[in-house]
Amino acid sequence: MVDLNHPKVKRLTREIAISLAIAPTFVDFVFAEKRPECFRYWVEDINGGWTCYVPDEFDVAFPLWSTNADQTLILVKGSTFSFGKGWHDNPDMEMISTTTQGLLSNLLIEIAESDVPNDDLRQAAAFCGYRFVDDLLAFIDGPMPEGMSWSEAKNRFIATVDAKSR
Repeated sequence: MVDLNHPKVKRLTREIAISLAIAPTFVDFVFAEKRPECFRYWVEDINGGWTCYVPDEFDVAFPLWSTNADQTLILVKGSTFSFGKGWHDNPDMEMISTTTQGLLSNLLIEIAESDVPNDDLRQAAAFCGYRFVDDLLAFIDGPMPEGMSWSEAKNRFIATVDAKSR
């Protein structure tokens, strides 16, 4: 990994993922050498980015993939973990979710925003082990909740998926 990474950023291995009790289908997705085309821009090699900041509350951060030089990470605190995005040029952390399914919700929403056809989105969901594709499509294709921004609605959807996944 790039020397620019924060000192808490360490390389994820299958053994570490298993010790964190992360779903095997998600681990297979993270370590896949080939993925459906729609993941191309969104899930790049971790060496293509770096994370300059990890909050003090976390013990370690493991990059899962890079997008435009920013890394999506597993953030570990004791025996618990969550997922966030570390920026290569911003001393901040974007918290995304507390489950792999919530993280995949975020990823698939980003892919859908790139005008990927629903059939390709379904293929992507099957490939990465995402279980809420019908809910996701209903959210994407449905009306925006009144008085709520897109970002707020997206965060609420991800929180709902996190709650269903526990």
